[in-house]
Amino acid sequence: MDSKKLSQWGEWCVWFLNPLLLLLAIYSEASKTSTILLWFGKLHPLVLHFPIVLGIAIVIYLVFFQNNKLAENTEKLVLVGNAFMASMVALLGLFLSKQDAYDTDTLNLHKWGGLSIALISWLLIYLKNIPTSIQKIIALGYLLVLLFFTHQGALLTHGENALSIPTPEVKIAEEVKTVDSSLTVYEKAIAPILAQKCVSCHGPAKVKGQLQLQSPELIIKGGKNGSILNGIQNEEAQILQRIHLPNTDEKHMPPDGKLQLTLEELTLLNKWVKAGGNFTKKISELAKTDSLAILAMAYKAPSKGSGDNKNNAPDLKQYNSSYLTVNYLFNGSEEIEVNFFQGSFYKLEQLKNLEKIKDKIVSLNMQGMPITKEDLAIIVQFTKLKKLNLNYTTLTLNDLAHLKTITSLKNLSICGMEVNQNTLTKFLEKAPFTEINIWTNHSSEKEFQQLMTNNKKVKIIIGDNLDAEIIKLTSPIIEQDSSIIVNSLDVMVKHFLKGTVVRYTTDGSDPDSLRSPIYTKKLRFTKNTILKTKAFKPGWISSDMVQKTFYKSEIHPDTIYFVTNPDKKYPGTGAKTLIDYELGEQNFSNGKWLAYKDITMKFVIGFKQARPLQEAHFNAFVDNGSYIFPILSIIIEGSNDGKEFKKLNEAKFPSLKETDVVRENKSFSCSIPAGAAYKYYRFTLLNLKNLPTWHPGKGTPGWIFVDELFLN
Repeated sequence: MDSKKLSQWGEWCVWFLNPLLLLLAIYSEASKTSTILLWFGKLHPLVLHFPIVLGIAIVIYLVFFQNNKLAENTEKLVLVGNAFMASMVALLGLFLSKQDAYDTDTLNLHKWGGLSIALISWLLIYLKNIPTSIQKIIALGYLLVLLFFTHQGALLTHGENALSIPTPEVKIAEEVKTVDSSLTVYEKAIAPILAQKCVSCHGPAKVKGQLQLQSPELIIKGGKNGSILNGIQNEEAQILQRIHLPNTDEKHMPPDGKLQLTLEELTLLNKWVKAGGNFTKKISELAKTDSLAILAMAYKAPSKGSGDNKNNAPDLKQYNSSYLTVNYLFNGSEEIEVNFFQGSFYKLEQLKNLEKIKDKIVSLNMQGMPITKEDLAIIVQFTKLKKLNLNYTTLTLNDLAHLKTITSLKNLSICGMEVNQNTLTKFLEKAPFTEINIWTNHSSEKEFQQLMTNNKKVKIIIGDNLDAEIIKLTSPIIEQDSSIIVNSLDVMVKHFLKGTVVRYTTDGSDPDSLRSPIYTKKLRFTKNTILKTKAFKPGWISSDMVQKTFYKSEIHPDTIYFVTNPDKKYPGTGAKTLIDYELGEQNFSNGKWLAYKDITMKFVIGFKQARPLQEAHFNAFVDNGSYIFPILSIIIEGSNDGKEFKKLNEAKFPSLKETDVVRENKSFSCSIPAGAAYKYYRFTLLNLKNLPTWHPGKGTPGWIFVDELFLN
């Protein structure tokens, strides 16, 4: 086909497309677009660059090359081609705009600008008989329209700072500064999640759907479709609807291709929203075993700890362990926060090791640690410390006198330490503190009222998990690091409050205040046992229940390997995760769990010589709020050559009901018929392939989390 014929066909297409564009633009609010056309809309950013470059080239040609023109047919073909492409780009842009993912004002401006570019491109075809001076004016006007309105498109895609000079990275105002329980759930976990995964599209630089998420006020305000925290007519809150949609769904957030929420983050958002989306509730106001409190305390905000930060700050990995987190406050910061967990695992050497970075530590949480004066002597060296949590330690107020030499220390928490008005008055003399948190068995605001009146420089906060005048007991502590019974295992249970009675059960029932045995001495276990404990005291609210499962393990396989690999997000430490005797507890993101969802879990264990097995036990984690459901069945097969397997037994387990609210470690067992011995045993653990209709993730697979196999 020659250029003249091609131009004619292109011209007919432009005469059809531009009136269609005008019609669609005018009635865009009322019109609906099919899924296929919405998909075609995604081609808009892919094809728009060529007509922009061609349009600029045409302007240069019309302004500067009037005396050196192209052949008439070639010139018309170029102008028609430009008009056709401009019309197609505008049409695809209209389809894309129906996806409701952009700021409305900027979108409308860009939409009408795109239509203007298409119409002017159409007009350029017919400039042949117009005076040259007018052609140049129209061309320059076209250039201005082209540059201005394509820039609006850049703002939609890249934000308001699309052409700004890059500036140093700054942290979001709501980003978490410290890690202890005096923070709100929002400050500790929700704000950092939103800052990393959501604010890039719903923040000050780029506003999709008129929604901004960088502050509580803006979150409450909501967006184009109203509040994201409240459901309408018994529906789930909008934020939960969007984050639980399949990644390929147009309305899934974050959009496919962006950094996605982890399972831990999905769970946190889910539990926080369902608990009321409270921006002011502190972690300390929740029960210690509340799953939201546990997840919020364990959540680590994105930080620069891997040596790639812009300040060339040291790598912090060497200081971290399962019971100690050391992180920079935020990306690019040089200030460090330190958080100790699980007092039974605390070692002085861990604190001494921090002396290498003592000039950068600004927040230290040692709540519940068995620290002594020797530990305090090290802490006093942290001269940049701003916040210190010593709740429920064994120290006295006299021991803390040297803390007053840390002039930067403004916030001190000493709940559980015996204080009165006189001792606290003396302690606060010449102290640098601006806020101190206290609470003892007999603390009351009335007792310290005079001190508060006389001391305006220090804010005294009294209370820790208070419920009116009735105080809830803290939970007992099961003092046994190991969960593995070889021959026998002795277990101790402690509670630090005098007059407290600890009751326990080992038969699977929950402890009560009347019939359950009272703990008086060490408990000796010789077989699989679920120990449940609870603290009681007259006039107090009983504690939350604490339980731990102890497993009898007599046999250790010689080899183990996967038939199907776990989800890449939760690979544990490979197949040996199942036989390393390290339980993952209830933190499913600590690297000690294997997780399966889209495929069925299968693995094989092997022995050098054939040997009989009687029973296999699996330690699993169940949390239906996090889409983690019980194992549905365990199939065990035997083989002597590792190729041909014979089914030995299958154990089936019930799933959960709508009324169940479960977050616990559970044991799943399968017996093996006596009389046969094999060198290889293959295990198949089936997960729920379709979550029930009452669950927010209905129709999608449920997770199973497994961390240990015990053989007898």
